[in-house]
Amino acid sequence: MKTIYTMKTILKLTALALTLSFTACKNDKKKDDNAKTAYAEADEKDVNAIIEYNNVMVSFTDKNNDYIKRIENNIVKIEKGLQNPGDHFAFIGLIQPFSIPTISSNKLKPDTPPNALNKDDQKFFKENVTAMTSLLDKIKETYKSLDEYIKAEDWKDDKGTKGKTLVDSIYSMGKKYYTYDDLVLAKLNLIGDDAERVILKTHPLKEYIYALKDDRSATAAFTKLMAGTKNYKSIEARAKAAYQALEEQHQKHAAMAAPDATKYPGKDGYFKNFNERLNDYLIAARKMMRDASASGQLTDYNIEELVRHQDNMRSAYNNFVD
Repeated sequence: MKTIYTMKTILKLTALALTLSFTACKNDKKKDDNAKTAYAEADEKDVNAIIEYNNVMVSFTDKNNDYIKRIENNIVKIEKGLQNPGDHFAFIGLIQPFSIPTISSNKLKPDTPPNALNKDDQKFFKENVTAMTSLLDKIKETYKSLDEYIKAEDWKDDKGTKGKTLVDSIYSMGKKYYTYDDLVLAKLNLIGDDAERVILKTHPLKEYIYALKDDRSATAAFTKLMAGTKNYKSIEARAKAAYQALEEQHQKHAAMAAPDATKYPGKDGYFKNFNERLNDYLIAARKMMRDASASGQLTDYNIEELVRHQDNMRSAYNNFVD
């Protein structure tokens, strides 16, 4: 069955809000050989603007993703119900999806990127945000038609034909939406990472932050590998190798002495919490790999479970860097 959810739960986690205490850190002007853009050499004012815009965009994509997941939960039930509409419980349990308008005093908006970005990147974000917003509006309109169709029981007139067409249309638009979303999050990662490098040049906890960032990147890559196909046997060797590398990296980072609590109150606990959340991820991954090795298959639930653990890791990461 076609699905928006499994595809998106990977993509939405490729970006994270950057909440470092950047005002206390200065750019030491040393060139960073690991940087991929010119933003790694930006001044403090521009870095502030870039990080602020990054966070605005992450909030924008997260909010849209939450709304689409609510719609997808319903259309999975509707699609199944249209196969057997005579079932009295076919359309029971549908929850009306809602999208709360964003109220923010922030001058930066998703469609108004800061001048700290070059003209090409400003154009990129404006165009993609416009495309994403337009598609989301169309998804909402189409779902409204589908909702009315189900409530009026119009499927009794056409044996569910129109309903199935509307469901397919929502899936198609969802897929297209996430094509744009993937591009935006990839660009945010690239720009945000280099802007963050300006901060981390002199940040006293940079070794910890880089370790946590590396762990998050590795888990995201592992989840993406597992979600790429339901035929586990076709990726089993790669999955085992990736898991082994992730586990060894985790052990190395978890063995780091925690930050000095007298200098950085709470950071020791947040560092420990992140490693515990990553360990939870590894436990879940081991279990599903064992099960999938026996059955040969991965399920949507498997991927959803990994994503839930990644969400917990993201929260733990943001607590540490805040």
